[in-house]
Amino acid sequence: MEKQFLTDLGIADDIADQIITQAATEVKAAAEETAGIQAQLEETNKQIAGFREMDIDSIKAAAEDWKTKYEAAEADKTAMQHKHRLEGYVKGLGLRDDVYEAHVTKQLTDAGLQFDDAGKLIGGDDIVSKFRESHPGAFLDTKPEARVVASTMHHEPAANSVEAAFYAKNPGLAPRD
Repeated sequence: MEKQFLTDLGIADDIADQIITQAATEVKAAAEETAGIQAQLEETNKQIAGFREMDIDSIKAAAEDWKTKYEAAEADKTAMQHKHRLEGYVKGLGLRDDVYEAHVTKQLTDAGLQFDDAGKLIGGDDIVSKFRESHPGAFLDTKPEARVVASTMHHEPAANSVEAAFYAKNPGLAPRD
């Protein structure tokens, strides 16, 4: 818009100047807004072009590969936990040595037994009782052993017959009171 156009319409010079200034400000603001929108449009077009260049099939294949690895890791973790629980169960049976423990562990593993929610090995007692019947010597005795306890009263131990005979033949070596 030009000032001459406004004055030809009968608008005073000072008001025409105000109109021209206001119009210039609005045009400048609109141009800046348009430039911002244009920049956003160009950035969006770049992103769209980037998406078009992506290999969606390779992304899907990579995602499937990671899913497979995760599932394998979870299966390994579950198997390791089961193995440790089974080893703890077998250790608690009181077998005489590692050979028996390995044999019973193999029998339980081959049977494919699982633990219930309470931590009990389902079917384990049956296999262990059959093993106990066929290999009674594999288990440690559960009866407490008789232990000799020293008396709290002080007395000299009696010499056994061998010691008495020795000291009789060697009186100089006899212990002194």
